Amino acid sequence: MTVLQARSVSKTFDTTDPPTPVLKGIDLDVAEAEFLVIMGASGSGKSTLLYALSGLDRPTEGIVTLAGRDLTGLSEKEASQMRLHQVGFIFQQSYFLDNLSIRDNILLPALKAAGTKDRSVSRHIDDLLERFGIGHIANHGITEASGDQLQRASICRALSVGPQVLFADEPTGALNSSMTEDVMDAISSVHDDGTTIIMVTHDPVVAARADRVIYLRDGELIDELHLSRVTETETRSKEDELQSWLSANDF
Repeated sequence: MTVLQARSVSKTFDTTDPPTPVLKGIDLDVAEAEFLVIMGASGSGKSTLLYALSGLDRPTEGIVTLAGRDLTGLSEKEASQMRLHQVGFIFQQSYFLDNLSIRDNILLPALKAAGTKDRSVSRHIDDLLERFGIGHIANHGITEASGDQLQRASICRALSVGPQVLFADEPTGALNSSMTEDVMDAISSVHDDGTTIIMVTHDPVVAARADRVIYLRDGELIDELHLSRVTETETRSKEDELQSWLSANDF
């Protein structure tokens, strides 16, 4: 079943002279529980497409629907409520409040979404912190956590409301290879739970975790590659397949 759909999505930035077209008539269907990765060279429109699909930004033209609901027709208040209740976000930077503990940074938006101070919300957050291996630093400050731990906290925050789709923009871009693997293991476990994931990355090793990779060039979707689920011992061949496909697209 299709959970997210884009039709003729275009985006032009009018702040330049002449205006700059960034997305050009993108058509895309994302299936429920799919792990989709968006790739392309710098400036190809990857993040712009992610923001348009997630409702963080409005396309200049075209329609984006989430679970059959037209996001492009929402008021600002409706769009804010949709983002609060239906989608989750992980960015390259964590964007936490320095004056709050890690736990409180996750708990407060969850309480806002729930509209209640029911203890079940707190228990849910504590369960997430334990699941992703950061329960022992729940009461630590943001500056006391590593980049890996902060990205795990970002995953907890994104999952706190049970989103239909989890959006991630270069979530491992600032991490070393060991931290990247840990964070991607965590994100992959979310996918295994049945959550739809749409991610932008420049890293082929990260992209090899996906079910499907789409490739943008100059704001146009020019190719896609479907990747089968593999065992851990077959991961290298999956990465090789992706690398070959990216080379064919001049990445």
